[in-house]
Amino acid sequence: MDRFIRSTEARLVIGFFILLYVVGGGLIWLFYGRGGAILALLCMTGGLLFFLLLYGLVTLLGKWAGE
Repeated sequence: MDRFIRSTEARLVIGFFILLYVVGGGLIWLFYGRGGAILALLCMTGGLLFFLLLYGLVTLLGKWAGE
């Protein structure tokens, strides 16, 4: 059951960021042009890195606490 939960969680997160990049980036490109899309990709990548940092910290704390 834990394996199913982890794989589902990972798929949801990956799917979210794919949708964010493809749909969000495409709409920003459509409405604001190339410069806006490049800046949006930079900001989305920063958000992704921040998410990965927090997820990594929570995972490490969980392992350290013995969960």
